[in-house]
Formats: sequence, structure tokens, C-alpha cells
Amino acid sequence: MHQSKAIVLHQIKYSESSLILKIYTQEEGLLPFIVKGVRGKKGKLRAAQFQTLNLLDLSYQKSKKSQLRTIKDLKIMEPFTELLFHPVKRSVGIFIAELIQQCIKEEEPNDELFNFLYSSIHWLDLTSHNCSHFHLLFMMKLTKYLGFSPTIHEEFNRGYFDLQQGLVTDQKPIHAHYIEGEVFEAWKRLAHTKFENSPQLSFSNALKRSLVQALMVYYQLHVTHFKELNSHHILHAVFNDE
Repeated sequence: MHQSKAIVLHQIKYSESSLILKIYTQEEGLLPFIVKGVRGKKGKLRAAQFQTLNLLDLSYQKSKKSQLRTIKDLKIMEPFTELLFHPVKRSVGIFIAELIQQCIKEEEPNDELFNFLYSSIHWLDLTSHNCSHFHLLFMMKLTKYLGFSPTIHEEFNRGYFDLQQGLVTDQKPIHAHYIEGEVFEAWKRLAHTKFENSPQLSFSNALKRSLVQALMVYYQLHVTHFKELNSHHILHAVFNDE
């Protein structure tokens, strides 16, 4: 039997009463689970307990016949107050869940990464600040835990950021993967802004779209098999309605 804090990343319906889950655990990294009877009357586990990004304390065991783990007991550690119900927070949550799935592929524990994800999700749920810049800050901060944090010092005033090399340069790169001008200035601000200081950011919706595209290119260049995130279209639609 194993016990671990965990974050639900994805669920798919397996049968009329079962779910297949991807869950990121503190003790063993990303693991697949099967949960049976979540829609029946007799089972003690319910589908609502496995909402995307739910923060759990799990008791589980490995199967001798399958890679799928089975959950014996769980507790929701930090029941959400807004993340599932606030339209902007819910859209941001869907986006970061898709991002995490694209970046974390292996059964390998990483305490620093887990703690960053856990605390970031909890902060997003509880904050009373405008969270329309959270996804940008989250994408920027996550690079540190994935090993490709951009090299940017606040005093750098050079004209380009090379997405391929991950550094600032005063000469235009010979390839197409770079940013400059307004996008580069906003990129520098993101790199030095904490979540709690996000109200200081006031990027236009057009600039936020440009930053998301630049960050996705940055991830594609540094994360193997990273694909464009589908959920960023949902975010753009939500922010345009604000």
C-alpha cells in the first residue's frame, strides 16, 4: 500500500461506472489509475472527487496484472472554493492542467515540482486578485522546475530574446524563434513578477495572446513532443468577454 499527496490531471470514462485517471503523485510522479463504481450506489468513491486539479491525499496499491493503480481511500486536501465555478479560474485551470500533462510524462518523483504545482493551484483557487495573467505567470515559473528557465536579468536592455537558446541578445537571431519589442518587454516583466503581484500587470488581450504563443514556442523548443495547447483558445474567448 502506498500513500501520497496527489493532483488529478485527467480523467476519461472507461465504462458506465469506471474512470481511467492520470494523477501526479508526490511520491512516485505521474501514475495511471482505474477507479470502479464511481457512478454506482454502493461504491465509496465518487466521480466528483476526481475533478481536474483536485488536490488529494491518496491511499493506493499496484496491480500485479496491470500498470493501473487502484485507489483504496482518499481525502480531498484543499476543497475548491472557486476554481470549479468561477468562469475565468475554471478556464485557467483547464489550460494549466493541459500544460502539465504535456510536460510531465514519467513516473519520477520531484518534490520541488510537486510543491510548486500544489501551491500554485491552491493560490489560484483562493485568490481574490484578477487572475487573467495567472496562466502567463504559471507558464513562465514552470520552466524553472522543468530545467529551462529563461536567463533574464532585470538590468538587461538588449533588443531580443532568443527562444531557442533561452537568453537575451543584442543581435537578431538568424532563426525565427525570437521575440522583441513589446512582447519582449512583457516577457521580462513576467520573469520577475510573483503571483501575488499579478495585479500590477495590465497586458492587453492582444499582448496576452502574443505571450501565450511565444511561451508555447518556447516550450516546443525545450520539451520533447510538446504540442500546441488546445485550451488557449478557450482562454482567449473568456478574456475577450471580460
